[in-house]
Amino acid sequence: MTIKASIKLDPRVELKIRRTLSGDILILDHEDIDIVLVSEKRKCIAFPKDDMSDRVYASQDRMFKFLATRGIISHSTIRGGNVFGAMEAEIYESQVPGIDEEQAFLYTVHEYLQSERPYFKISGRYEDERLASLLQPSDENSTELGDVPQDVVKGAQGRVRPYGFQYNYSLVREEKEE
Repeated sequence: MTIKASIKLDPRVELKIRRTLSGDILILDHEDIDIVLVSEKRKCIAFPKDDMSDRVYASQDRMFKFLATRGIISHSTIRGGNVFGAMEAEIYESQVPGIDEEQAFLYTVHEYLQSERPYFKISGRYEDERLASLLQPSDENSTELGDVPQDVVKGAQGRVRPYGFQYNYSLVREEKEE
């Protein structure tokens, strides 16, 4: 089977990229993760930017699925990295003449980042609205100082028993009964 394709594209993308001393490429455009292309080993690693959370894992998962469905990495090579919270996958070696795997990877990561832009906007707006509702609540969701009457005991205070101590007291009573 022969496939003939004549594609003459010169796609240019803009990414926040840095090159390390070892020659690896750091992609810093994503809000939750830093993406590292280790060209020498044909490997992609995604590190969490700050804290490891469900949001970070979801971003890593979406990115690796995106790369796998585009034929850049294999589903079977996606795994946890040797650093806490990192995920990595091996990049296919290009078998297509004229297609460089490093350039294809960078272009596909750019496509992924473009698909994530609406998610960044929505999550940022949600966080702003949440903080505004906490810091400046509406009249319906707030009370003036003194509107809530004071009681000696509020909520569960005084009603909750420390179960561990109750167990110890029952052991003491059993000893006395014997």
